[in-house]
Amino acid sequence: MRKTHVRHTVIPALFLALSLLSAPAALRAQTDDLALFLPAILAGSQAMVFVTEGASFSPVIVVTGNPDIRWTFADGTTSTSATPTKNYGSAARRENRLVVTPFSAVTRINIGYDAGDGGTYDIEFVPDQQVSEVRGLHLVAPSLAQWCSSYNRIPSLDFSNFRNLDTIECYLSGHLTQVGLANTPKLRRACFEDCSLTSLDLSGSPNLEDLRGAVNDYPTIAFGATGAHVWHICVRDNPQFANRGLFADMTPFPLISELFIWNDNQAGTLRIPATSPDNTVSILAWDNAYAALDLSGALQNLGATASVQLPRNSLTSINIAGCRQITELDLQDNQLSAATLDTLLATLDALGRSQDNAPEGATLRADIRGNAAPGADGYAHAENLAAKGWTVAATGWTLEPSLPDNGEQRIDFVTSGDATSMRCDFRGAATVGVWHWSDGTTSPAATAEAAAKTGLGAGLHAHHLTISNGAALLRFGAGVGGAGQLTSMTGFENCPALSILFAYQEGLLTALGRTNATRVREYHLKGTALSAATMDQLFADAVASEVFNGVMWSDNAGTAASDADRATLALRGWTLETQ
Repeated sequence: MRKTHVRHTVIPALFLALSLLSAPAALRAQTDDLALFLPAILAGSQAMVFVTEGASFSPVIVVTGNPDIRWTFADGTTSTSATPTKNYGSAARRENRLVVTPFSAVTRINIGYDAGDGGTYDIEFVPDQQVSEVRGLHLVAPSLAQWCSSYNRIPSLDFSNFRNLDTIECYLSGHLTQVGLANTPKLRRACFEDCSLTSLDLSGSPNLEDLRGAVNDYPTIAFGATGAHVWHICVRDNPQFANRGLFADMTPFPLISELFIWNDNQAGTLRIPATSPDNTVSILAWDNAYAALDLSGALQNLGATASVQLPRNSLTSINIAGCRQITELDLQDNQLSAATLDTLLATLDALGRSQDNAPEGATLRADIRGNAAPGADGYAHAENLAAKGWTVAATGWTLEPSLPDNGEQRIDFVTSGDATSMRCDFRGAATVGVWHWSDGTTSPAATAEAAAKTGLGAGLHAHHLTISNGAALLRFGAGVGGAGQLTSMTGFENCPALSILFAYQEGLLTALGRTNATRVREYHLKGTALSAATMDQLFADAVASEVFNGVMWSDNAGTAASDADRATLALRGWTLETQ
């Protein structure tokens, strides 16, 4: 038989009301107006109660429509505000009652929130209200969308049958030991980071996307069929996990982007057959006892980075077949043999990930120290990786990307008018750059610093930059937008590492040299006077450079002749802001 739960205050209230109704007329006349008295009794029995321990209470509730809100504080004072503030003057245990007519208008209750652990900034910040108990939570079950009680002292929360609940924020709520989530079909984010939960059942939350559950007391997590929408799982630092194969097969989580499971007493195989097709991926699982890692089929997005970190496990087997998204691989202090590492380095080499196709700012690194030393074949593949921009650290040696040297090169540029400001960026402590101005003077070029030249007079002026190693040049163009007074820039054929061309708001610029032999991934050409034919050539050069994930800003989209090249760039992850 299904149990019916009736609050203990309802029956006495009804008994008193019925007694008054059946009392003699003389007795009823001695009471206050019954028409007002009876609703007050019944309303009181349908109140939420917030038990606080502090000297003040400033909750926030968010409602729809224009409901009647009535707070009754421990000292008998009241408020009709959705954001009341009650100052008691001293800390003590007190009961604060809330009646909303109708309760179905309440969509958010906030008694503690600061966006901790990746929370949204769309929810107002409320400091810890030192709430130790909430009664009557079921009254808002049909309508509540967000519950926020971070830092509070509540030991138990039951959200069963909260069918519209999408967010729970209980960050750093160390007193929380029990939570009920049955039948919460719209729940997307559940934050129980650093609580004291003794169990966690997510099987009633099929649309969950974001789980924050590090540092708790549960022995396992019941996911049930939940997983299809999950992109973030953080349950790190739960060494008490008794289920050592909790993540043995991540097939139910095809969109996983962030898996933070370090120090979780996990063992056996970690199998991740699919990851987010769109986002950066981080798999962080150090300080476990995994013997095998199988990522084949995952990490396919060449346009984003992927960090795989499993140091201090017991790995003897690893499969990264097809995982071209990897930009960082940390497998320190495992049990990988020389043969296994040779195969691993060969696979990583064959995947083709290089500085040329990695997202801007990505660092390519493989750390396999603390295992067996790779053999000669593995070392040869590590050399190939270093040539592609990888740092490979193994037991006994480390290979870093080398700086090629193709000798002194010259870049020509023409400016108009009396002054100009130019900038070049380059790498290598031994690299020397010199600005040669049209008046015969020179000035040293310091990397990432603008060089200003004045007194040139009216008209066009031809200048050039010499750089001792053309392969070291990373950026060339105006110092700031519009300050170069540029009309042309040429001579990039021997600058294979050039990645940024900067001519923003250079309204006189009509000529730009070929970039097909460079690695330009940022074309700042907005506000220039480059022709459609020149833009067609730039699109073709960008394709020829085989750079992925670049950006081109321009007011000119070229002609139909470059349609195919623009389509190719789009497939390679380029953003074309050309309107």
